[in-house]
Amino acid sequence: MLKFWYKEFSQYPPDHPDYWRIRFIGHSLLITTIYFAILTVINLVYFSGSMYALLDAFGLVLSLGIYYRFCQTGHVKITAWATTLMLTSLIMLFVISTKGYVHSLLWATLIPPFCFFLIGRTWGTYISSLCFSICVFMVYLQTKDPQQVTFGIGALLNVIEVCIAQILLFRFYEKTRFSAYQKLAIRNLEIQKMAEIDKLTGLYNREKLDEVLNTLLTTSAANTDTINPLIDTEDASSSMAIGQLFNGNIIDKKISTKPDLSSPSLHPISIVIIDIDHFKRINDNHGHLVGDKVLCELAQLLQSKMRNDDLLTRWGGEEFVIILPNTSLADATELTERLRFYIAKQNIQNMALTISLGVTQYCPEDNAHSLLERADKALYQAKSQGRNCVAVA
Repeated sequence: MLKFWYKEFSQYPPDHPDYWRIRFIGHSLLITTIYFAILTVINLVYFSGSMYALLDAFGLVLSLGIYYRFCQTGHVKITAWATTLMLTSLIMLFVISTKGYVHSLLWATLIPPFCFFLIGRTWGTYISSLCFSICVFMVYLQTKDPQQVTFGIGALLNVIEVCIAQILLFRFYEKTRFSAYQKLAIRNLEIQKMAEIDKLTGLYNREKLDEVLNTLLTTSAANTDTINPLIDTEDASSSMAIGQLFNGNIIDKKISTKPDLSSPSLHPISIVIIDIDHFKRINDNHGHLVGDKVLCELAQLLQSKMRNDDLLTRWGGEEFVIILPNTSLADATELTERLRFYIAKQNIQNMALTISLGVTQYCPEDNAHSLLERADKALYQAKSQGRNCVAVA
């Protein structure tokens, strides 16, 4: 029954502007329907109060009618107002009919939560103030004509019912609010991740490259002669990350984290820019879709040869950038030469493919722009030397 009740209220995404209000409407109508059904039976059977039973039965029919109407139209604002006016009117009718005795005034405390949650602060303040003013006036009338009052089962049930309603109301509201914020937080993380990932290859994009590079260059760990031994990329497959599919693209587990900057050992930083030789010919002769497949397959092959701390990114077009922490220029040159030779041996989309690479190492006077600019000049030097080679700057 609950799944059926919330079917219409659960179809709205967490980022919908009225998500939390829609969920609260569902909770409110569910609570009021159950309450009116129970109160109808109690007033009719236990107290033999046909007038109150009729009032509760009317509330039950109205709740079901509002729910049905919302399912038909999807009008959130109209439904919120209808729910608020129904509950406020029925509560105040009950309070006025009992003249504020037998703790019936407690029911008025349910009005502000519904009003503020459903129709906002402004109108919630107006309606709540009006209802409380009526309650105050009724108490004032009681002081003008004081009577001997005895409390019976009716007063006890009013206290119990209102307390239960308050607990359920705020419990459901808090659950809905927490669920909405939790889903929004997850959605924001997904959006942030999408903003950092190149949609085609699944590698980090240029924006993420700039962020990581600036972080590395602003640490005291940049540019020193203390380095770790170069890892043999041909035989270190156990320490290399394996690409996995992510939304149909290639993404690597390792690229979701920045290179480790917490190590106390200082290390140099080298940068490599990679360009596919004669990539325009591939697009012209085979089409851009084949060109996209070439980029994806090449990204996977390059990523399979990255060490744990290396960061491979797509710089744009057919160009890729590798950040090599803890790697001197000599070792970076040796590593990229192996990488160039490895790609030249592969058959990518049934065609031979070669790459040109420009390599440089960080200097104390460098920033991210100057470092990339020098690597880019090295890349153009490699192209001018006939392509399919490594140039150093």
